[in-house]
Amino acid sequence: MSEQNGKSPADLESFEKRLKTVRQKHSPDDNLQDDGTLLGMAWRLSTEIVVAVLVGMGLGYGLDVLFGTKPWIMLIGLGFGFATGIRNTLRVAEKMDTQDSQGSTGGKTEAKAQSETQK
Repeated sequence: MSEQNGKSPADLESFEKRLKTVRQKHSPDDNLQDDGTLLGMAWRLSTEIVVAVLVGMGLGYGLDVLFGTKPWIMLIGLGFGFATGIRNTLRVAEKMDTQDSQGSTGGKTEAKAQSETQK
């Protein structure tokens, strides 16, 4: 092969090797990306609980003012808000877990992936 642009093929191969080692050395850490995703999930789950409790308390307080029964309906709203927040948090966590397991097996469930490996 003839020289192109004043570079021999050996020079290009050595350059590619050096470039590859530098890229591997300075590649972004995968754990940092996972931490950001995990932080986002934690933030979403905590927000689900807090918002549900605040909405339950707000509705309860409004009904207390309307009916003049302070603080009883607000306390009931607090309980319903807490229960709703826990239910929503579990639902979202299950959805995230399902998406995570599908992503790690290429869109397959664990049982399907295991049965295909046994064949």
